[in-house]
Amino acid sequence: MNIFIKTYGCKANQYDSQLLLENLEAEGYRLSSFDDAEIVVVNTCCVTDKAEREARYFVKKATGQGKNVWITGCAIKKGTFLERDSAGVNILSEVPLKKNTITHFYNHSRAFVKIEDGCENFCTYCIVPYVRGKVKSRPEEEIISEIKTLCSNGYKEIVLTGIDVGAYGRDTDTDIINLLERLKDIDGLKRVRLSSIEVFYLDDKLCEYLLSYPLFCPHLHIPLQSGSDKILRLMGRRYRFSEYVNVIEKIKKEDVENRFTFTTDIMVGFPYEDDDDFYLSIKAVEEIGFLKVHIFRYSKREGTSSFSIGGDVSDRVKKEREKILEEVAGVSSKKVKEQFIGRHLDVLIERKREDCWEGYSSQYLPVKVPAIQGKCLLNDIVYVSATGIDD
Repeated sequence: MNIFIKTYGCKANQYDSQLLLENLEAEGYRLSSFDDAEIVVVNTCCVTDKAEREARYFVKKATGQGKNVWITGCAIKKGTFLERDSAGVNILSEVPLKKNTITHFYNHSRAFVKIEDGCENFCTYCIVPYVRGKVKSRPEEEIISEIKTLCSNGYKEIVLTGIDVGAYGRDTDTDIINLLERLKDIDGLKRVRLSSIEVFYLDDKLCEYLLSYPLFCPHLHIPLQSGSDKILRLMGRRYRFSEYVNVIEKIKKEDVENRFTFTTDIMVGFPYEDDDDFYLSIKAVEEIGFLKVHIFRYSKREGTSSFSIGGDVSDRVKKEREKILEEVAGVSSKKVKEQFIGRHLDVLIERKREDCWEGYSSQYLPVKVPAIQGKCLLNDIVYVSATGIDD
């Protein structure tokens, strides 16, 4: 029977979909296009109202075309996604899995490996700890075995992901350094990347280790959320802006070859965010110099602490601030890219478009490489000199 899987949300969700796919394939199901599928699996996300709304629309589209729809993921665990008696819909609240590891990552050159699930930070805006639960670290041996298999199947870069990656090992008496140390000697593994890590996990020991780790991609995604201490406090974030900046500056100081780049998340329109608070977020982007900023508008999530605190910011203001911050982030991104012109980059080729191969350097810089007739570079790591910026 043919199946199609649609995934919303984070890299952890993408991993979950791959694991579900391989379990279904072991039972005789075949991955297909949406049009050819008899069963459509929707892996949902509930971080924002937009993510839920888009998934709900897709479910209705699939059922409207006569598909048998299976729904799983965070929005189901929240319990308000769809009525259980919706026609043509099956809710998979707990999916029984016979195998716990993946061997491939469909349609990706980089493989995501989930090392933990759950989060215990309880930021006031976030529903995830309520639907994902406490931190649950995967056994090191299982992770290592999975990565060995992926590398033997041709994957050169592994992205370690989870809901709260920096918390890995807190429940199993280990930590992320021990895990990274055990990955050093895996045949075929060329690059290791962290999908995201909170700034309060980046102590001196971990920073020093990452700076010297031979396989580590010199790029960190560190969520900021706001440049305003007032808003950070209301969000329940465990740092002040000055503490965040100190970590970035410490890494930059020790990074003598200026290899590292930084990306982040910033929320606009959190309750009680005024113009001055928003201006501090703008200044933060300009001061730190992010390669990329993932901007999203605050979305009320029933069940979170911020749901009823008042101080609502209008949708119009949220959209205006999002647009302004996008422009500032674009300028920041260009400045970071300009610093790498004339420098050598290692690029993992992920796709071909027209007359160029495209991929990402270890710094997470998007790079185009001119095609050479008769030569396929897909999934190769190539070494190039950056000649300029393609707008």
